[in-house]
Amino acid sequence: MSEQNAVQKFFTGLSEMNLEKALQSVHEDAVFSAPGPDTVPIYGNFYGKDGVRDFIRILGELFDTEAYEIYDMVAKDDYVFAFGLMKHRVKKTGLLFECEWSLICKIKDDQIISYKMFEDTSALEKAYLNIN
Repeated sequence: MSEQNAVQKFFTGLSEMNLEKALQSVHEDAVFSAPGPDTVPIYGNFYGKDGVRDFIRILGELFDTEAYEIYDMVAKDDYVFAFGLMKHRVKKTGLLFECEWSLICKIKDDQIISYKMFEDTSALEKAYLNIN
């Protein structure tokens, strides 16, 4: 499996609502990181496959995804860089969180060992806390 294929397989599993398929491309020692304010539960570090399960569960509890688009994905050495657009309806407030995102993944043994998501954290915090 190429580096890019590991990330594609992860996203394909998620889009098919098949968590076990997505987890096949996640390394046992993976760290999924979404830096942001601690006022939003999805931000922080999630460790191993159990941590990724928690990460995906929290996403489902927080949002109804209206759109998730990958503009492009590029592999270089052991890294995959991706960017795109997301639109999530925040369940708690009913507000729409929309932003472009970028992702850096490191691949080890054909699996994602490091996943770092970057997004408009201020916009999500405002939608999550209903701040104008």
